[in-house]
Amino acid sequence: MSDPDVLLLVLDSTRRDRVSAYGHGRETTPTLDTLASEATVFEHAYVPAPWTLPCHCSLFTGMFPSEHGITNGFTDQRLRLSSDIPTLPEQLSERGYHTAGFSNNPWVGQLSGLDRGFEEFVEWDLEISRSDHPIHGRFASLYSKLHTVLGHASRQPLVLLKRRFFTERLVNRASRWLQHTADTNDPTFTFMNLMEAHSPYYPPQSAFRALGLDRPTALEARRLNVKLLAHIMGRSSLDRDTRARLLEYYDASVKYLDSMVETLLSVLKREGLYEDMLLIICADHGKTLGEYDRDERPPHYVRDVNTTVPLFVKEPNQTEPVRIDQPFELHRLFETVLDGDLEQSLENAPSTALVEDFIPHTGREVETVTHWRALCDGTTKYVTPVEHPSERTNGNEQEQTSEHESDQDPTQQSHEYLFRGTGLNEVPVEVDASTLEQLRSLMIERTSQLDTATASANGSSTDESTPEDLSGSVEAQLEDLGYLD
Repeated sequence: MSDPDVLLLVLDSTRRDRVSAYGHGRETTPTLDTLASEATVFEHAYVPAPWTLPCHCSLFTGMFPSEHGITNGFTDQRLRLSSDIPTLPEQLSERGYHTAGFSNNPWVGQLSGLDRGFEEFVEWDLEISRSDHPIHGRFASLYSKLHTVLGHASRQPLVLLKRRFFTERLVNRASRWLQHTADTNDPTFTFMNLMEAHSPYYPPQSAFRALGLDRPTALEARRLNVKLLAHIMGRSSLDRDTRARLLEYYDASVKYLDSMVETLLSVLKREGLYEDMLLIICADHGKTLGEYDRDERPPHYVRDVNTTVPLFVKEPNQTEPVRIDQPFELHRLFETVLDGDLEQSLENAPSTALVEDFIPHTGREVETVTHWRALCDGTTKYVTPVEHPSERTNGNEQEQTSEHESDQDPTQQSHEYLFRGTGLNEVPVEVDASTLEQLRSLMIERTSQLDTATASANGSSTDESTPEDLSGSVEAQLEDLGYLD
């Protein structure tokens, strides 16, 4: 079989438990629900890392963060993937694919080097093109002017207009690319990142109406997003009523996001691309909305709502639904795309999934960055901290303590944790010494090679970027999204 066209669509920050195809009570994703009736749906898809930059680097390289070296970004100042590591679009280009990328997230693009290998790359801060196709020339001037105006408004209520304008524009640009390449003989690889499920949340009124939710006011939307940002930065907690309303905003955002997916799939069907295409739709991580204490240990980043994501794969000519119950690591999609063989990827997949976390867990600069790993089998998760080379001071590991630690069960004083359940039903459980030893052995078995790779990556040629390298507009966007304080 010839190489198929590929669409890799990342729905940034989309929680599995808020997707109706996975059983959510509100019909947030009718388009994905329909897709699920003729595609492969993964019940337990795990991210390699619970935030955007390292996860996308893993998707594009097939490596864990420990292997490709892009881990935290906030403290280790490593923002750009090493040019020595070939990316998915680079390898596909060498095989004759036409490649295009469209990103709504400033982490995914020129800032991180993830634009490499794309003939066309469009991101909401700038446009990068390596071809003379008129898709870039017709609206370049207008785009630039509008970006200048809207960029300065990024922290004002006009962010509502800005986000929706760029989301719809990005989808339109991708649609034109798909239409333009529909009749070519060469295969195409199209990547997209859409951010409507990422904070801040300003979904359109129509999404609230469609879900039967109370319509928001501009003042309420502004107030809720300010409260959420304060919580993300570790400055306040969210009360029950605020959390409930935020979930309604989140659901409305997912509903609007699903309508953008519908637009894209309609283009594929209209252009005759849908049936023969390898279509992959996933999230890069989930999202907590005040359900967990920002200072709890282990950090909320390794909880199931962050580490388990929706994943839909429609193989060429697939018409029957399939449900996969085994754990699946998201970065293995790299080999699925290169080989065009999902069944082989499943056969090669281990029986457990590994998640790595290098995130500073409180949003406070004084906090150290701990490195956690989680080993997951779909219903059980073993979590343990691992020393990271950047945390060593005079050869000793810096200790991080929590006011909650004294309340932990004695079996967890080793800072090893066991959880059972999925989504918000995931709960900590006690673990006996024998089981703990077995879990340690399993973790060592999965990570022995990664520990060597981690040490290598910290002394490798990973391209480094400092905060001074960020353009003013990109830095403002990262602040709006809660990445920078």
